[in-house]
Amino acid sequence: MAKGIPPKHYFIAFLWFLIPALVCFYVYHSYKVALPQKLSDQVQLTGSLATQDFKRTVRSNVQALQNLTERIEETDGAYYDYWKQDAKRLLKQNESLDFVEIINADGIIEDVYPRRPNVPAIGLDISKLAYRFEDWKSKSNQGITNITQWLHLSQGGDSFLIDVPVYINDEFRGTVTGGMNFNEEFDRLSYYLKDFAIQIFDEEGTQFYNYNNYDLAQKDPYYIFETAMIMDSDLNESWNFQLTFSNPDFFAEEMLLINIALAVGLILSLAIGLLSFFNRNAQVAARRTFIINKELKKVNQHLEEQTQRANQASIAKTEFLSNMSHEIRTPLNAIVGITDLIGSGTNTFEEEHYLSLLKQSSKTLLNLINDILRLDKIESGFSEVAHIKFCPSDILKNIEQFNLQVLKDKGIAFELKIEAEEHSFVLGDRAKYEQIINNIISNAIKFTESGSIKVLYKEEVSENKTHLSISVKDTGIGIPQDKLDKIFERFIQLDTGMRKKHSGGGIGLSIAKHLVELLKGKISVKSQEGKGSEFSIALTFDTAVENCTTKDTTPKSEIPNLNILAVDDNKLNVIVLSQLLKKLGLDADIAYTGKDAVSKAQKKKYDLIFMDVHMPDIDGYEATKQIKLANKATVILGLSADSTLSAMDKGIDCGMSDYLTKPIDKSKLILVLNEHFGIGGSQKIVI
Repeated sequence: MAKGIPPKHYFIAFLWFLIPALVCFYVYHSYKVALPQKLSDQVQLTGSLATQDFKRTVRSNVQALQNLTERIEETDGAYYDYWKQDAKRLLKQNESLDFVEIINADGIIEDVYPRRPNVPAIGLDISKLAYRFEDWKSKSNQGITNITQWLHLSQGGDSFLIDVPVYINDEFRGTVTGGMNFNEEFDRLSYYLKDFAIQIFDEEGTQFYNYNNYDLAQKDPYYIFETAMIMDSDLNESWNFQLTFSNPDFFAEEMLLINIALAVGLILSLAIGLLSFFNRNAQVAARRTFIINKELKKVNQHLEEQTQRANQASIAKTEFLSNMSHEIRTPLNAIVGITDLIGSGTNTFEEEHYLSLLKQSSKTLLNLINDILRLDKIESGFSEVAHIKFCPSDILKNIEQFNLQVLKDKGIAFELKIEAEEHSFVLGDRAKYEQIINNIISNAIKFTESGSIKVLYKEEVSENKTHLSISVKDTGIGIPQDKLDKIFERFIQLDTGMRKKHSGGGIGLSIAKHLVELLKGKISVKSQEGKGSEFSIALTFDTAVENCTTKDTTPKSEIPNLNILAVDDNKLNVIVLSQLLKKLGLDADIAYTGKDAVSKAQKKKYDLIFMDVHMPDIDGYEATKQIKLANKATVILGLSADSTLSAMDKGIDCGMSDYLTKPIDKSKLILVLNEHFGIGGSQKIVI
């Protein structure tokens, strides 16, 4: 006995093993006793259901022939002229039907369809076939359908013959007879009976159907289902149907499974006993380590605090990415739509308008991407509020244009009413404002199948503040009252049926509410199920000097002649930068690699170099260092799509004077040129 372990621990552990083990033995014994009856019941039930399916298949094919016979009788024999067309259709519809033949009242086969493989049967006198004629004549005189035994046909092959008598004005005119082989249809019915074997004999004891090698199946009669399948009015001419397990060792396999189950149960019982034993011993050891656990508790508390902080940061990051991924769709959709419209305008004004919309949407998308790429914002969950000049009423008109096609496709009327005297410019976050309005209008379009959407915009200016009131009213499906309070929560859809009909992740309204609160505004909703909804938004911005009708002109720049070098391995980027500089009256040399840039800087003194950061041979950081060694006065501006703080800091550290992100913002470029090369007020480039 181990030192320090009380004897009762062994006894209790033994009980924890014994009780589950006894339960396992009881279940094992009960299942073993009940298994034969269970398997027998399974065979009987399966056989009964299979028999009904097989009968239904035969009767369905027989009914097709009976329908043809009825058409002949209803037309007093006139339909004999069209029976082949009907027979052709029946052969396509009934897989078991091989051919259809007409036998006259004297027992002579007058015609067969199809003829080519059955020509030897035409003209055959069945009155000379004792095994065939007597049964055929007897059933025909009674006016009932006759199903023969499994026959070898004169034209070759084996089949059942189905004779349906034809009576016109109570006079026997012969039979419509079909040759049928049910094996393929029976195989399809048996497809789901892979664990069973089936055989069927006709009334003469001839086996005409065998599934899953019945001869190799188990032979115990206790597990065999056998029944008579009565196919016509003659009770003495029934088929014999037999079904059993296809595997002769099925019982041994079932026993193997329950033996394995018993072994697993005993192992688990032993494990329970051992766990009980070790658990009690662990309790003894726990008492000895109580003091140590106190210290560990303090450490765990500290770790828990750290974990909670990490979780909060992760949640903030997840929420930010979720919002941004949804917001990106709006301007991207506008860009794609406007791209399709460009070239379809009827005049220059329309083309300029489309390009203006495209430019605005591109900037919105760029702002969203910049938010995602700034890791410091993502990890803190903080999204900055921009303070730029824009016209709120114009954005509403743009959103209307973006959605014209989908409104037209759905047949929805759209009414935009603007109640404002001057259509003021405001200072605020244009992208977030546009996202809010677009989300609400898109939501209205999504859930409105007919009727109209009305948008009312009101604007009031007072004390250098512009107060906006926007209402979006639709005639859509509405919102149930019990879900009205939850409609602004994340991932909320009205119900499963609606989710199947309307796509979306259920975060559009949540994003709109979050952005409204970020802009210190208010959003509310009124709705009646089945009649529509009305969303109301209230926002306040600083008022800008101009109103929306004021033209934003840019005086031509006056700047000294500069020797400029543009370095980028992407030719399209170089073209864009060169054209932008040309609009400012500047020309630039071009280098496509870091090595080429260093070489050209050694041969010619450049005032300004635009340096791409990521290049295949020498990256922009290394090229900057080498150029700065020989030309310290050269102004080098970093140029990259990488907008992280670490990338910017690295660029400044290696000698860059400033760092611009792609795509280049014209205002930022002009600001940088003014800072480094503007001479006096008259020579500065004015934005």
